Amino acid sequence: MNTLENSGDISVQKNGLLKDSLPDDWPATLGAAAAAYGIGMLSLLVLPFLIGATMSSLGLTGSQAGWLGSAELVCVTIGSFAVAPWIGRLPRRTLAMSGAALAIAANVVSMTSLSYELLMLCRAIAGLGCGLALAAGNATVASSKNPEKMAAHMSIFFVVIMVALMMIFARVGDMYGYQGSYGALAATIAVVSILLLGLPQHPNASVQSEAVASANNKQLFSLAGIVMMLAMFCFQMRDTMSWAFVERIGAGVGYTSAEVGNLLSLQAVLGLLGPVMATLMGSRFGLKIPVIIGVMGSGLVTVMVLLSTDSVALYTATVSLISISYFYSLAYLTSLAAELDKDGRIVAASGGLLIAGSAVAPVISGYILDAGGYMLMGWVAAGVVGLTLLCALIALGTLNSSALKKTV
Repeated sequence: MNTLENSGDISVQKNGLLKDSLPDDWPATLGAAAAAYGIGMLSLLVLPFLIGATMSSLGLTGSQAGWLGSAELVCVTIGSFAVAPWIGRLPRRTLAMSGAALAIAANVVSMTSLSYELLMLCRAIAGLGCGLALAAGNATVASSKNPEKMAAHMSIFFVVIMVALMMIFARVGDMYGYQGSYGALAATIAVVSILLLGLPQHPNASVQSEAVASANNKQLFSLAGIVMMLAMFCFQMRDTMSWAFVERIGAGVGYTSAEVGNLLSLQAVLGLLGPVMATLMGSRFGLKIPVIIGVMGSGLVTVMVLLSTDSVALYTATVSLISISYFYSLAYLTSLAAELDKDGRIVAASGGLLIAGSAVAPVISGYILDAGGYMLMGWVAAGVVGLTLLCALIALGTLNSSALKKTV
């Protein structure tokens, strides 16, 4: 009898775990993920392929192609940041769809034979549209019943779309040049925009009431808001510092470009483990411990990649962990930003600062590399990890105890 009861308890526990691992609101989760990652961060995901396609098809120099990418990413930040103060009152589905339409139009025009200056303008307009979608998607996390769970599920979507786009854009750029790449961007946005239909226009009444009553409803430019945005900026800048040179380091330890490409494809697939772990953990351990583990773990991976210039084994092992640690950390940092402000202003602006970190990192790390090589870059990355952790801890310190200790 006891055996039957025990087996029944185990079955109930398994069913409970499975239920806790699934989204509370499928349409809202997929809509938010499509807006934030499928549109908002799309250009960041495929940036290497866009740069390569414009250089080969248009005969641009590396710096000219780089400026196209930087202009787009900077405008993603501007678009996201511009609407952040009012994101609690703006209709989010309409905002995301308007941004998607703007980005699609700019990408379609980019396919035509334009002067470099007009192409730069089109990329900036596309970035603004993506920024609007990014803000709407991230703000939806703050309005969810369980921000930790929604952020983790959105990260799973991010990894899946990243793996698919790596395969698609590598081939499209080679076959059809810049016209094919920009066309593929427009097509991708159009397809994922279907999911925007599930994005809520406004937070439900209970969430709005909670936001009014909660002590965790910080202003965008409060101490909590400023340090959270700085944490996101530093987190992404640190990650991009190694990502920008991961192929060069691999070549230095003896890998061919094809072998590095295979390794990067493998680590992208392994990256699913990061958000899956975050989904299973949820908020069972609160926010503080997972955030600390994520920031320190992903930071250690970056530093080890930069210091692996003389070891094939160390390089292979640490590169394999890049996406796992990154997406685990991103899920919890996003949920922290969401917990700080139920109106979604801080998390909406933080998404823009994430993009800004990617935009400046290649330039900064290039100067550091010229000054002191990968060893100096590794020490600088370690310092950035420390700054990220400090900012995250300050933000955590402003939350009330119930948010830090709540469980699923």
